[in-house]
Amino acid sequence: MKLQTKLAVVLIAVTILLSSATYGGLELYKQEELARSEDAVDESAALAAAQIEATLDERADYVGYVASKPGVTDFSNAGVVIDGVVDNSRFFAAQVIRANGTVAAFDGQIDEEVRQSTVGSDVSDEAYFRDARYRGASVSDPQYVPSRDQYLVVVSAPIMENGTVVGVLAASIYVSSETFLSPVAPLARDDQRVTVGAGDELLYESREPLARATTGRATAGPYGWTVTVERDRAPLDARIRTLGLVQGVGLVVVLLLVGSLWVVEHRTSLRQTRRLLDGFAALREGEYEYSLDLGSADEWRQISEGFNVLAAGLDEREAAIREREQRLGVLNRVLRHNLRNEMNVVLGYAELLVERADEPEAVRAAETILDRGERLVATSEKARWLDQRLDVADPETFDVVAGVEPVVASVDEEFADADVSMTAPDSLAVRAVPNVAEAVRNLVENACEHHDDDATVRVRVEVDGDQAAVVVADDGPGIPDYERSVLSEGEETALHHGSGIGLWVVTWLVGRSDGSVEFEENDPRGSVVTLRLPLAERDAPTSPP
Repeated sequence: MKLQTKLAVVLIAVTILLSSATYGGLELYKQEELARSEDAVDESAALAAAQIEATLDERADYVGYVASKPGVTDFSNAGVVIDGVVDNSRFFAAQVIRANGTVAAFDGQIDEEVRQSTVGSDVSDEAYFRDARYRGASVSDPQYVPSRDQYLVVVSAPIMENGTVVGVLAASIYVSSETFLSPVAPLARDDQRVTVGAGDELLYESREPLARATTGRATAGPYGWTVTVERDRAPLDARIRTLGLVQGVGLVVVLLLVGSLWVVEHRTSLRQTRRLLDGFAALREGEYEYSLDLGSADEWRQISEGFNVLAAGLDEREAAIREREQRLGVLNRVLRHNLRNEMNVVLGYAELLVERADEPEAVRAAETILDRGERLVATSEKARWLDQRLDVADPETFDVVAGVEPVVASVDEEFADADVSMTAPDSLAVRAVPNVAEAVRNLVENACEHHDDDATVRVRVEVDGDQAAVVVADDGPGIPDYERSVLSEGEETALHHGSGIGLWVVTWLVGRSDGSVEFEENDPRGSVVTLRLPLAERDAPTSPP
């Protein structure tokens, strides 16, 4: 089959697939938009109904609270109770009813004639009286008041004395946006109709009915008030029609461009492949800084990003290998030089003890053996910790104060003659390896061990600009220049090496935390070592140290 024929077949297949996908996508979008609109109106109706229910509950609770207050059972004081209800709430009138249904008092924003005709009347057949008398605090069904073109509800609650119902307190309130319907006001928009009903009564209507609408309903709990939200579907229908037209035009354009796009992509692929092969050749030569930008299409962009990640990973691996070689060099130096020298001293004094066991020199020799032995054990322990734990953790967010505090306390207990103290805020979140506190331990121990008298060590944790600073200051002999030069050069030689592992541990731990180490002279004597660590981002979760 000729290439042109294959291309024609491919174009026909693409046309069918794209047409099907376009139609299916349009239908799916339509259904999703309808579902989203239905969810939105359902949520709006439910929220408004819940708020109305809460307001009704609040009114019922208020009347119930007043009815339960001491003194309400004294019906001769009923006028004061009614005045308190009307003056301190939105109820426009209230009445106190005896247990037999006789109105004992009635007052509020009402005509005097109405008040006089109501006092003494029997309301035992009224629903609001029966509900309160036998079921507790309740809200009546809305009643239409033609003179005000409004609905009102009666909120009633029983008046109790020694566990017996002796009367009912009933308060009347109009249904309005100031009382119960404030939650629906924000929902009344040009494209939305909101109604509130109770049974057959329509309490609120924001506008005339819509021709086509998405409807959501919710009921205000036990009160039976129904909130209905209707959203106009005309904008959605128009948007779907426009989308269908745009997709149809786009489909035609896509089909016209497929042929030319195939040619362009074929040529582009050849060019990009050649550049990718050049990049791999550069990596083979060790040029890990080499980067690619093949951003002509998403696939090539992903390939270039993957290549750049690979190059960066190889560069980091080489850096890790170099750091590992540094550590191995230090460990080799410790095993080959420091431990050997210390052991020679131990052996020399051991021979002295054999020869002069009865003389005072033997005591000093024993003390020296003990001292050098402890140093030997401490050095080997540091070497073992360095080899086993330095690579096991990655930087994470934690409280550096909580990590450093117990370390400082333990060193203070270990060196009873030293004065070790710490000042720090309550907490300070940093982004570092969790065992970075071991760097502080090494610095404080180093200051205590190498002091010629009782050491004074001050540890301070603070914020310095956009970094956290852990400062360790002592009054000892200071850190020799050759020790610092070994750290700055990054390697040790037979003639140029440090005397221990501690400062290497400090440097590596802080380096793994993307921080830095600074050395200064203390005044009048001693050293000041500052560990700078990156602060954690705000609101980042903090792990235990």
